Amino acid sequence: MLKSRFLLAPLACLALAACSPGEAPQGSGPGAAAPAVDDSYDIDALVAAADINRGRTQFILCQSCHSLNEGGPNKVGPNLWGVMDREAAQAPGFNYSEALKNAGIVWTNEAMDSFLKRPSEFVPGNSMVFVGVARPADRAALIAWVRQETGGTQ
Repeated sequence: MLKSRFLLAPLACLALAACSPGEAPQGSGPGAAAPAVDDSYDIDALVAAADINRGRTQFILCQSCHSLNEGGPNKVGPNLWGVMDREAAQAPGFNYSEALKNAGIVWTNEAMDSFLKRPSEFVPGNSMVFVGVARPADRAALIAWVRQETGGTQ
């Protein structure tokens, strides 16, 4: 019994990381249905209308692995200065996975939204272990914050 609690605790943390603060994971619990997927939103409109303070809060999930400031250090993940609207895997001095180097992605709002939703599905084989951000509005706020803080334009 004690052993299973120690094994399940990290999984619970990963599930909760995909939720907004104070939100329980969707589709959890015995017999729960899979969460509904709503892909009928305009990410550019959501980013334009996003609450920057909400994005700052969402970035708490990212800050242990990424820095935002110009000339900032690469951490476990690359420094994100200038990331928006540039080709993926371009931060100087960071050792990217082959999957990301060869993905041919430009970090538009749409591409970043898809990546942040579920990195492992958007670029299979990438080395980012983050589970993702579940809600489109949270991803949009995060994208708006990153754009603002890294020299990008809205």
